[in-house]
This record gives sequence, structure tokens and C-alpha cells, in this order.
Amino acid sequence: MPRIQHTVPEVQRQRVSLTPQQERRLKKACQEFESVLLSYMFKNMRETVSKSGLFEASGETPESIFRGMFDQELAKELSSQNNLGLADMMFKQLTGE
Repeated sequence: MPRIQHTVPEVQRQRVSLTPQQERRLKKACQEFESVLLSYMFKNMRETVSKSGLFEASGETPESIFRGMFDQELAKELSSQNNLGLADMMFKQLTGE
């Protein structure tokens, strides 16, 4: 049986020229995406923790609302400090740097 060789053509990367305003907006969008990803990750991590049942209630409780808001703010702060680095990688990928 003949062996099939297939190569994937290399894509030429071109640097995208952005105005300073567009560059700031793209960086902000990348940071916000990283923040949403972190917030989603925190939410799913909290769901894995077993609940004691002492303060268990059905539906949204003030405590769960507060935790959700806390997780969102924590995610925003972490993404603004570039701790994860995902926003930088996305920006470089989108601009061709």
C-alpha cells in the first residue's frame, strides 16, 4: 500500500497595522476575555466544593450572589496584572507580532 505524504502549507504571517486607539481596544478586549475565562473557571471550581448543608437553600442566595461578584472582580484584577498571560498571547496572535 502506498504511503500518502501530506504537508500542510505554511501560512505567511503578516503584521497587522493598527492605530494606537485600535491597539488599546484590542488589548482591552483580550484582557476582558481572559477575565471572563477566569471568572468561569472560578465558578466551576466553586461548584466542585461540597456544601455543608447548614446554610443550604434552593436558588440564588445573597451569599452565592456575593461570591459570584467576588469571583468576577478577582478575575478582572488577575487579568489586569497579566498573571495568566493569555491576553498577551491572544494579542500577539491577532496582531501577528
